[in-house]
Amino acid sequence: MSSSGSSSPGLPRSESMAYPRNHGGFLSKAQWILRQHSTAVLSTLAFLCFVLIVSSDFLHDSAGPGSLRGKFMSSSGGSMQFGGALKPGYFSVEASRVGENQFHFAAVTDLDQLSLMKEERKPTYRSMLLPGMITRDPATNKYTIDMDEPRTLKTMHNEAGRGGEFSELSVFNGRLLTFDDRTGDVFEILNTKNGKDSFVVPRYVITEGEGDTDKGMKWEWSTIKDGELWMGSMGKEFTNPDGSIANVNNLWVTIMSPSGEFRRINWSKQFGFVRHALGCDSPGYLIHEAINWSPHLHKWVFAPRRISTEAYDDVKDERRGSNKVVLVNENFTSFQIVEVKMADKDGLHGFSSFAFVPGTKDRHAIALRSVEENCAGDDLNVCKQRSYIVIFDVLTGEVLMDEVKIKDDMKYEGIEFVNMYTTPPAVSSG
Repeated sequence: MSSSGSSSPGLPRSESMAYPRNHGGFLSKAQWILRQHSTAVLSTLAFLCFVLIVSSDFLHDSAGPGSLRGKFMSSSGGSMQFGGALKPGYFSVEASRVGENQFHFAAVTDLDQLSLMKEERKPTYRSMLLPGMITRDPATNKYTIDMDEPRTLKTMHNEAGRGGEFSELSVFNGRLLTFDDRTGDVFEILNTKNGKDSFVVPRYVITEGEGDTDKGMKWEWSTIKDGELWMGSMGKEFTNPDGSIANVNNLWVTIMSPSGEFRRINWSKQFGFVRHALGCDSPGYLIHEAINWSPHLHKWVFAPRRISTEAYDDVKDERRGSNKVVLVNENFTSFQIVEVKMADKDGLHGFSSFAFVPGTKDRHAIALRSVEENCAGDDLNVCKQRSYIVIFDVLTGEVLMDEVKIKDDMKYEGIEFVNMYTTPPAVSSG
């Protein structure tokens, strides 16, 4: 007899044992193929199932919370796995509102070398977190302010003996973030269970410039644009004592996605555009610590800390404070300069951070104006720091609350609308 794979003698192929002709022909053929190639068929089916599972969970960015991507990368309260975090964030700018005319805010310090806590046994650094509230008079659009007792944020993260120098605050995807301008750390601020105290957790360390260095980025500002976190530095070249350029690392910005992935771009042209708009081409300069993107105005809003038409001098720089705001279109092809009509135009005062007041379509801004006096020589015995809070109209420069001094003589450099009494959500026992 011939093998089972051959037709029987005298029978047409359609009537052979391999292809029997009966009422269950198709099923019988399938059963025969499966018996002959069972291992290959099962392997193929397993592979197809795997491909279907992987493609449904990983290849669709819009996957819902039931997918594998949804479980790991997103939640209603903020991105999971952000910098290793296992829990979602719980802060929001929207929750800072109390009715129509009251708003919680918080401010954070950069104390420079004064951040070192000498009383601690191990090298420990501090930043003060100040909760507060502003109230608007709807009849006049003027504001008043109340400030609470500050909280102490501690960290042992440092670079060459410097740390805890927090230069900005941003609520991003449910998380309250702050940025160390010495170490390049991006910290998350978390609350204790009762919401009455706070602490920091490092999520990222980002190095300066293109990234191929062990020097942490000198963070000075952050903002949210198109659902991403933009972080940047002072927008000025790092210069040698003779004025020559050492590097341009502080002209780079970092853009982070909600899941924590980030990329870097060189913003030299953008910083140069604003510099030229204010008539500060080299050897003049600007120092930026307060930059925000306005989704309502659809413009970049720059509030420089320092403005100078002369070459950089660290002593003179302390008195080159700015009261000007520059609004720039998205493509950096047009600009508008607004002078904020300060009652006191003290050159020691300069913008170190600002945030748009919720519900004003980015017309009103609360801003920090910080002072460093006799600090250029790094003599902590003569260095004086202090800070003020002002509220103004971004488009007209009208002051809606005159500068109010923060009672403690400290340099505050980050401000955001956020309710610092927010309690963390209860952890499920499951």
